Amino acid sequence: MNDGNDVLREVRKEGFYIPQRYVLAVLAFFGLFNVSCMRSNINVTILAMINTTQDNITQTGLFNWNSKQQGILIGSYYYGYAAANIPGGILASKFGFRNLCAITMLVASVLTITFPLVAYYNFYFAVACRATLGLFQGGTVPALNYAWSKWAPPLEVSILNSIGLSGMIFGQLVVYPLAGVIAHNVGWEATYYITGSMTLIWLIFFLIFASDTPSSNKWISKTERAFIEKSIGKRELCDEPKLIPWKAIFSSKCIWALFASLSADAWFQYTFAAILPTYMAEVFHYDITQSGLVMILPFLTQWLVLVLASQTTDLLRKHKIVTTTRIRKINTLTSCLVSGVLPVLSGYTGRDRFVVISLFTISFAIGGLHCEFYPGYLSTALDVAPRYSGIVFGISNTMANTMGFLGPFAAGYMITDQQSVALWENLFWLTFGINLTGGLIFAIFGSGVEQTWAKKDNKEIFCRETEKLHQTT
Repeated sequence: MNDGNDVLREVRKEGFYIPQRYVLAVLAFFGLFNVSCMRSNINVTILAMINTTQDNITQTGLFNWNSKQQGILIGSYYYGYAAANIPGGILASKFGFRNLCAITMLVASVLTITFPLVAYYNFYFAVACRATLGLFQGGTVPALNYAWSKWAPPLEVSILNSIGLSGMIFGQLVVYPLAGVIAHNVGWEATYYITGSMTLIWLIFFLIFASDTPSSNKWISKTERAFIEKSIGKRELCDEPKLIPWKAIFSSKCIWALFASLSADAWFQYTFAAILPTYMAEVFHYDITQSGLVMILPFLTQWLVLVLASQTTDLLRKHKIVTTTRIRKINTLTSCLVSGVLPVLSGYTGRDRFVVISLFTISFAIGGLHCEFYPGYLSTALDVAPRYSGIVFGISNTMANTMGFLGPFAAGYMITDQQSVALWENLFWLTFGINLTGGLIFAIFGSGVEQTWAKKDNKEIFCRETEKLHQTT
């Protein structure tokens, strides 16, 4: 039988053929691009929805929501989103990711399109709509992460995972300026109609081309299917484990290292995405438009670094220049240290706009090494427990997304005077401490090696563990 390289060469000799694992990566990219757009559009459109006054200029909106109500509405998404990650991973592992993603995205698109009508009707119904949107979208990300346990050859995990999940960053890059333009020229309601309709269009292509496994895909070539199955082992859905080794998962040091690292990065990402426009407006006196545009450069550079770092990571692993464990730790620790310390330095620049923007841009860019998803710790779920990657990612993402409301809440509590650089600096130091802690924990306890308890050959161990759990409950 040919080895993996021979099979890969056969795939390439078939003429014009797009490998289906990369088709799935592109589908995942645009799927999570839509998730990001539907999640983040409220951050921009709320400025056109409410009555506000800034620099003695009144913005007349339709809703008289106070700042507390605005915070409740924006944060309500993350309550639902965090709650759905663990169930999403479990459902994907038991029933496959294709149907789960189709259902969650269909409901999310309907909720997005109908949000303006709901908002007009009642504030609390609007909050419930956003929380429900987060609930359904929370199952999409772990489901797509789980897909790579079936589709990604070990040496392509980082690049395939990164192509798909980078859609989240690209969505933020696009939706901030685009939503502002649409809301200004057409109306804020149109932003929801457009982003929801884009998801319905994506869903058509997803249902046509996506499948749970290579063996069930009608578009895949025989040689690509053989290459994937030879690389990762033939894993049919009927072979999915019926028992989940909860005890082993929660007693694994490398899994807890993943939890700590993901939570630290989520604090950084969510907090600064929420407060950076306000920081630039209050401290550097940018207007609303300028504050929104400031977010483009950090997200763009982060996305570029993310893709390049993922390719470099896979090349280094492929040529055995560095082990999987070592490169995951290097990416994660470097990102935690650099992205955490640069915002601290920005407080000592004497309010130099160019320097501050440059420091935050570099901070976000280096965050691409392990940012919310990719070449650092996130791919660790696929490394250490591929058969349970959806579940592990769901648990870790649940913990991380609590930072979606804890970070902005801490910022509001600490920064009582938004024009005080000293108060902002306290928040930056806190963020650096959290980043450093998460990075060090991963550097010490993280791993890139498949764990014994996660291997298929240990099914009997899972059974014994489960029996013990039943006996003690």
